Amino acid sequence: MTMLIDSVLDTYLRAYRDLIAVERVDSSVVLSFPLHLAAGHRIELTITDLGGNRCTISDSARTLGEVQAAGYSLTSHMKQRLERVAGLSDIGIVNNHLVLECTHDEVGNSIQQFLEISKTIGDVYLVHKQREKPDDEVILLVQTILNSMGRVYRTDEKIAGEIESHPFDIVVPPNGHPGLAVSVLSGQNTHNVAQIWYFKCDDIKKGQWYRRSNGRLALIYDVRNQIWSDTSKAILASRADLAVPSDSLDELREFL
Repeated sequence: MTMLIDSVLDTYLRAYRDLIAVERVDSSVVLSFPLHLAAGHRIELTITDLGGNRCTISDSARTLGEVQAAGYSLTSHMKQRLERVAGLSDIGIVNNHLVLECTHDEVGNSIQQFLEISKTIGDVYLVHKQREKPDDEVILLVQTILNSMGRVYRTDEKIAGEIESHPFDIVVPPNGHPGLAVSVLSGQNTHNVAQIWYFKCDDIKKGQWYRRSNGRLALIYDVRNQIWSDTSKAILASRADLAVPSDSLDELREFL
């Protein structure tokens, strides 16, 4: 079995290497990866040697260019949001370029981090609007809790953020208590889902609904079929007012 696993891994790595296009430009190397943004364009990164055992990685403004091509304006507010998320991996934004400086020894891991952030930003604005449908059973359990507490709510509502509106599974309007928006999270790439909801919570907290209703954002991540890492949970908890697993809904009741 060990020999088979090693063989499969080696075969995959050889195939992946062949799928990466490499072009040398002066003191830089441009790598084109077999990973695509929503428009179907491959992710390309430029690695430039700075000397002194340091180099920079840049996407040459391709990622934000895709966002603009999809019809979004790169306002100062949007750039601030993007900078906060990119900053989770120490990536900065300079003249619409995603940029990361690292040592030669760190370049391998840095490239992987860069690919993940570039894909996440693309997915947030170009793909995730058609989100994966949450499990009705978890939503029903949340409704049962709200019913037992006499809370009036609406389902499948949108909450306006500072930049755009975001869909929620359940919204409790303010009526003698703070407004509440609840969403059940699921998906194959849970880390990506967590990063996307970091964006969404940040935008909503700067919108009028959150401020005027003394709003609260509750995220319930489905743990029955997906595995959520400690990092993904920490990302959700850092921006939502409550982030709990689907098997701990008593925490939602206590929160309310």
